[in-house]
Amino acid sequence: MTSSDHKVEWVGFGLILCIALLMFFQPIVRLHGSNGSQSSNLFGLHSELPQLQSVLQFMATAKHAPSTGPALVSVAGVPAFKPLAAPFSLRMAPLVQWFVFAAMGFCLLALLDHFFFQKAAAIFSLLGGCAAAIAVLHLLLMGSDLRSWVQILVNATLINTPEAEDPSGFIVMASSFLVGPGFGLYVLTACLFLVPFLSFTRAVPRIRSVVRHERRVAQSQPIALRPVNLGYPKENCTSLEVSKGGLLLESSLNHYYAGMEVYLTRNAREGVPSKLEEHGSVVRVEKMQNGGCRIAIRLIPEV
Repeated sequence: MTSSDHKVEWVGFGLILCIALLMFFQPIVRLHGSNGSQSSNLFGLHSELPQLQSVLQFMATAKHAPSTGPALVSVAGVPAFKPLAAPFSLRMAPLVQWFVFAAMGFCLLALLDHFFFQKAAAIFSLLGGCAAAIAVLHLLLMGSDLRSWVQILVNATLINTPEAEDPSGFIVMASSFLVGPGFGLYVLTACLFLVPFLSFTRAVPRIRSVVRHERRVAQSQPIALRPVNLGYPKENCTSLEVSKGGLLLESSLNHYYAGMEVYLTRNAREGVPSKLEEHGSVVRVEKMQNGGCRIAIRLIPEV
């Protein structure tokens, strides 16, 4: 990777991680209750989800009665009904905030490592992305379970409500509850997964190498190729195009791949002393029908 590629990648990763951290102040969870729609960032998340649990549990306790079996009787002689148990995902709702806090923590570690150590930023970012993805999946599951649970609750209310009472107000209120991931959580997850993807695939230097900044000239000259990995054979091939920063070659072999590093010697001929070798990296491989391939090589400047 050249110094310019490294600088672009370094700045890009830092910018992505900073954007991820700024999602701390953006909506993490979308809630819709009897008071209307609202979004909670990480500051309000620790109180909103438990409050939603309390409201839903109160509704289940107050309105649900089993359609079969004897009713429970309180000490005062007033019938007391067994509450309808909330789904497991709703009971575990407070876990969402801990997964989001973990994602933010790993994001901060990745940013500090990126600026000061440059050793494990991609790993920290990947761990944070996994934590954020779990939070997203948990919230999606909560939304699905909440809809199913409210429908069961409404049906039980219609069955067990005396004819003298009008359950329409309760049904409207119960049906209004919705929960799901917010914009900030989606952006946080995407940013945290983007950093390791770009890092592990080395996409930034590859994209920059594909963009042609220099004019290429059609020129045929013998080139000696020597892969850095000694497990691959040396080869003499011919150039098709030449530019200041790279070459396009035609090879009779097909073991080349993008990212493979090679040493090349221009105008190499048998019986002629070897000239200066140049260090290069394969950036593109085009397979040909005759079994060979065309390979584009970007020259790596010596530092």
